[in-house]
Amino acid sequence: MVYSRPATGPIRAVIFDFDGTLTPLTLDFALMRARIEEIAGEYVGRHVIERQKDQYILEMIHAIDDEADQGTAGFRNRAFRELDRLEIAACRNKELYPYTRDVLAYLREHDIHIGIITRSSTKVILTIFPDLYTYIDVIVTRDDTRYVKPDPHQLRMVVDELNVRPEDAVIIGDHPTDIAAGKALGAITAGVLSGRCSRADFISAGADHTFDDIRGVLDIIS
Repeated sequence: MVYSRPATGPIRAVIFDFDGTLTPLTLDFALMRARIEEIAGEYVGRHVIERQKDQYILEMIHAIDDEADQGTAGFRNRAFRELDRLEIAACRNKELYPYTRDVLAYLREHDIHIGIITRSSTKVILTIFPDLYTYIDVIVTRDDTRYVKPDPHQLRMVVDELNVRPEDAVIIGDHPTDIAAGKALGAITAGVLSGRCSRADFISAGADHTFDDIRGVLDIIS
């Protein structure tokens, strides 16, 4: 575990990413991007798609949709249906990490609010975690807002719903986008090495803590 700032008060809420954090990361991002670009080609020119080559997939969808024929929401709806299809296929036979429910139950027993922010959809999350609402107080997915992490809007929605200050919440995720969202809002941030990013990635992103996996949060709650 690495600490770059001490806790300044009791943690009242723990907000988790999902894929790579609470469950193994099995998504094929290259395939997802290729399929979305293929669909986009039916609505806009290749130059529009090329302008989004450095964007994350969700941001790419919204940017292309902004330039597509707005007579219908055809592209956006098709794109998100295809993402759901690919993500659910990638989740086949996938379960939460074996320690996830134990950690969530411990937090609830100690009166810690629990949230999830994710770039996935609610449908995808419930496919893997059907008893989610037994453990989670608030979840904000891509269904709920266009402005997903690293934008802090999702995180703001969760802390507002939980009625906690950002500085009394810790956000835990497996990617620097989680750290960026947390830092933008003034929350405590923690990176976990259970996804595809390294400790060095999280140090570079400015994470307050790094853990091997989410069990590390139990060491910092008061």
